[in-house]
Amino acid sequence: MGRLVNVSVKVPEEIRKLMREVDVNWSEYLRETIEPKIRVEIAKDAARRLDEIRERTGKVPTEDLVRWIREDRERSLK
Repeated sequence: MGRLVNVSVKVPEEIRKLMREVDVNWSEYLRETIEPKIRVEIAKDAARRLDEIRERTGKVPTEDLVRWIREDRERSLK
């Protein structure tokens, strides 16, 4: 883990009182909670971008795919 920086979170006063009553390292808990959320959001963004690319490119006919594979195989045998 790199250098740590402060991030502030506002919670209702009642919640803060309850947080003090339990034995939890809130900084550690939040770090462990934030990181997976970041990964999920990055994955969602990547999936969205892939969907956009698929929409722009359209479908390739199977015959073209088969022809390209055969041509590639023939080139690799030479």
